[in-house]
Amino acid sequence: MFVEIISVNKKKETDVLTERENELREKLDKYGYSLKSVTKALMNPVVINSALNSLARADDKPDVVIIANALRTKNSDSFKKYFVETVVAAERSASDSVPKNYWKERDKAFKQAKAEGKTGEELKAMEEEYLLTRKRAKVFSLGDFGNGFKGYCFIYKGIRVAAVPQAELAGEDFAQIAALAAVRTTEVFENSANDYPDGFSVEKYVPPRTDFVSKYIPKKGDSKKEIGRKLLVIAAFLVFIAALGLLFYNMVFLSMRNAQLNGEIQTIAHGDRKDDPHAPDTEKGINWDELKDINDEIVGWIQINDTQIDYPVLWHKDDDMSGQYYLNHNYKGDYDSYGSIFLDYRCTQGTQSKNVIMHGHHMNDGSMFGELMNYGGTSGNLDFYKEQPTIRFDTPQANGTYKIISIFKTNTLSSQGKFFNYMIGNFQNEKDFMNYVYNVRVRSLINCPVNVNEDDELITLSTCSYEYTNFRTVVVARRVRIGESDKVDVSKASENDNAVWPEVYYNSRGGERPEVTDFCTAYEGKKINWYDGTYDFKEQKVSASGATTAAPTTEKSDDDDDDDKDEPPTTDLVVYHTVKFINYDGSEISTQQVLDGQPATAPANPVKPSDTYYNYVFKGWGLDYSCVVADMTIAPKFEPQLKPEYAQN
Repeated sequence: MFVEIISVNKKKETDVLTERENELREKLDKYGYSLKSVTKALMNPVVINSALNSLARADDKPDVVIIANALRTKNSDSFKKYFVETVVAAERSASDSVPKNYWKERDKAFKQAKAEGKTGEELKAMEEEYLLTRKRAKVFSLGDFGNGFKGYCFIYKGIRVAAVPQAELAGEDFAQIAALAAVRTTEVFENSANDYPDGFSVEKYVPPRTDFVSKYIPKKGDSKKEIGRKLLVIAAFLVFIAALGLLFYNMVFLSMRNAQLNGEIQTIAHGDRKDDPHAPDTEKGINWDELKDINDEIVGWIQINDTQIDYPVLWHKDDDMSGQYYLNHNYKGDYDSYGSIFLDYRCTQGTQSKNVIMHGHHMNDGSMFGELMNYGGTSGNLDFYKEQPTIRFDTPQANGTYKIISIFKTNTLSSQGKFFNYMIGNFQNEKDFMNYVYNVRVRSLINCPVNVNEDDELITLSTCSYEYTNFRTVVVARRVRIGESDKVDVSKASENDNAVWPEVYYNSRGGERPEVTDFCTAYEGKKINWYDGTYDFKEQKVSASGATTAAPTTEKSDDDDDDDKDEPPTTDLVVYHTVKFINYDGSEISTQQVLDGQPATAPANPVKPSDTYYNYVFKGWGLDYSCVVADMTIAPKFEPQLKPEYAQN
């Protein structure tokens, strides 16, 4: 009989059996076995199964395969871990497959038999006829090979397979273990040939139904485990459907509804003389009367050609740092996750502010301010800028075209670097304004060939972006001056390879952040080529207490002493978070606005009423509020203490 030895080892183990092949061959020869070869394999169920398949497919496959070093435990755990899959594969290969139309033909036959009035005994006989047979592999013990470590054998595709323990654990030389394994395996199968022909038992069975209802719908006769499995599958399916429905609702339905809603007001604003001969002439501009009838908080209209940006701009005068109404309401005043384009609450003079700041969501379908991203990601999109270098912003007071002067990215999280406060609606003076312009221009991804001076008016468009967590994409433009052409010589535009980013950019990409000073320092240092004003504001003072400037200043009057010198203005953006403390029943105790990075103030300790058996002692709050960096809802922790009368002595 021919024997093959497969020596299995873990990755870091050294295998020496292949070097002892001649010695092992001589040992097996003494017992009447011929060793074909000794091969190595990784101690892995898939690898072992693959090695056995290769031997089974060979024309001269061996009679016995000995898997050396396979078992490392005295019980059967090692065998189960490494050979269960192989045993199951052996059963599958030895059994006949279920006929393709088994259940269809069986159901048809039984339906016809019942229609013919067959008796119960006849139906029972039919059930016997439709029973299938399958084989179950018999795993035999090969007994103790030393120190209580056993071996096992089974049939795999006509090959007798013996798995034996590691020689070191058994305390025996492997040559002796291999000889014993070959002899015992042969004896086991010869002695069990009558009871287990070819190493298998045969059983009759009815195959499970594989149709959808049978596989996934609980029915009478199912075990508790099977019912649990089916219910779990149904629950997972329902969750999937719900998620799919939610995705459709958010990505398709809401998008379509938003497009329809804005399409209605665009038709009203611009008119459509083809469908309505009484519609206003579009050359006369926006139909403000009808827009004001819809909502008197519509204060402007924003447009960028060849984009979806063509929307009314709204201003809710009651907005403040704690909330802005049109962030989640449409122009009709209805709740809407798409929100509207709206003025920042810092624009205290509305559209008459020196810098009119507008916000809009970055929607996945590109609507609202989503297409501001066309101007650039981590670098500027020069081609798109050249196509659309201007923005149209009209108000009931005047129509206006604005030339883009900056496209930049900035952070909102303090962990990403110092804030640049670009949300400034009005300024202390001309110097403060030009510091702001300087700051947005040094950050611009594109060098925009547009001059700016202290007499100009700005609009600033802001939306969320995702170059880094909670980033913002900001586009700043200045109004076309009286008598000036609204054309921009885009041939002079270029990408800014030295744009100023928040610190997080340099931390992740490397490089050194360019120095940021202030307008006067940069202008006098001849680092500004876009200014065309009179520069008569140099001696103006900018106070940090006003919190409106955007850049530090280095200016100091000669008559200022050290105690009275100008404080450098701040670029910090003041960010507040909402912290809510709730009671044990979920009722609100207090709500407060907390400055980013500062602690919240806890209310008085709450009280939870006693019940029949327990008193409740307050043990603190469930979240750490010593450094607030996000909105929080904080619940109390109570410890139940059994009342004395119910305590056991």
